Amino acid sequence: GLRFYIDAESGGSPIEEIRVYVRKLGQSSRSAYRVVEFEAGQTVSGEALFKSQTANEYIPTGTRLSYYFDIRTEDGGGLETEPEITVYLNRGLEWESVSDGLINVYYYRQDGQSEGRAQAVLEVAADTYELMQPILGVELTEPMNIVVYSDYADMRAALRPSSQVAARQLRTLGQAFANERSLLVDGSSDLFSGDNTLTTAAHEFTHLLVADAAGSAYRSIHTWLNEGLAVYSEQNPDSQFDSFLNAAIASDSVPPLSSLRTYAGTPRETLRNYGVGHSVATYMVETYGAGKMAALFAGVRETRNMERTLESVYGLTIHELDNEWRRSVGLGARDLATPAPPPLQAIPTRRPTATPAPASGGAQAESTPVAAAAGTPARPTYTPRATYTPLPAPTRRGGGAALAPTDRGPSMPAKDRGSGTQPPLGRGGSCSAPAATPGQSGGGAAPETASLALLAAPAGLLALAALRRRRRGD
Repeated sequence: GLRFYIDAESGGSPIEEIRVYVRKLGQSSRSAYRVVEFEAGQTVSGEALFKSQTANEYIPTGTRLSYYFDIRTEDGGGLETEPEITVYLNRGLEWESVSDGLINVYYYRQDGQSEGRAQAVLEVAADTYELMQPILGVELTEPMNIVVYSDYADMRAALRPSSQVAARQLRTLGQAFANERSLLVDGSSDLFSGDNTLTTAAHEFTHLLVADAAGSAYRSIHTWLNEGLAVYSEQNPDSQFDSFLNAAIASDSVPPLSSLRTYAGTPRETLRNYGVGHSVATYMVETYGAGKMAALFAGVRETRNMERTLESVYGLTIHELDNEWRRSVGLGARDLATPAPPPLQAIPTRRPTATPAPASGGAQAESTPVAAAAGTPARPTYTPRATYTPLPAPTRRGGGAALAPTDRGPSMPAKDRGSGTQPPLGRGGSCSAPAATPGQSGGGAAPETASLALLAAPAGLLALAALRRRRRGD
């Protein structure tokens, strides 16, 4: 959590109460306070702790926070300090940063690639923003923070304790927190050398942009569009999802868009659904232009209903859009008079990651075989990427402090003065995560996404696809 310290002196009436108010700078506007513990008097020293391990709140690494102290004396006098803005980061690491003004990348020097790795992530995020800005109609006015870990052990330490069991089998590649405008990326050398870090950064950063474009209506955006746009941002025409989509097209087994508000099913079905979302999102952008997509997001902010806004902006119901796209890929129109099959029970969205076969003679990764799709090698093995919530490390005053002041924010009014309550700082949303292994059901949806890869057991080898990001101009 975060520990705040204060020394205060009153020239008159003794100081009776001090509170520290903290607010996340992002989608949430709520603030919370903690009462500072001290012995009443004219000169006092005290401290207050914000825990990040409770059921109702957590503070992801990279979150920008605004805080101020409210000091009250026995005679009713008071003082509110000027707000300060700080970035919450793991303690014990020497953090540095690179920035283009609104996108900040925090990193620490672990090896000779640390600075170059951070700069590459910054460039990818800036390129992704340039690509997606006209499509989403989003204009960044507040910073977005990306935290790059050069050592996965450091990143794992920032994850929520409830994720540690799953961490024995799953490796978090990236994690986006829409409410906090923060993104964690695993930049370990074994990932960075295969461009997985850059692909993950582009994909997850797009989720932050989608959340920014939709605002408080983010939950209204269907998963097929959210994930489809995220895959679109990778600019990788050789997507691993294409073969699974093509197999579904060949057998005319593509699910209706109306059933893909959330993703559910087997890893194979999830891979297919990512292919559907990518293909439909690409069709919408290329057929109707970026302006229509931007208008869709602007409308959803007002209506909080994506299907109704889709009909208003595109002049198409979701079923009509589905049939338009089906015809574009050579499928016949779906009979609108026939009710679509009910959607499967919603489980957390997963961004799948292909798993290459181990080298000859090496340890065998534990995985679930997937039936071969048309035009692909027999029995490929895939691993879903799901959602996890990170837990920041404790903050202490002195060496390695995790509070890094950056600039000052606007004044915040005191809340609940005298109530004696301590409201939560605000719950970040989550698509929820499987408790241990891929395929388990999770909790409710909220604006938080992550990418995971399966670890081989017991050898602990990372099983990842060689996902290559094709940079424009290459």
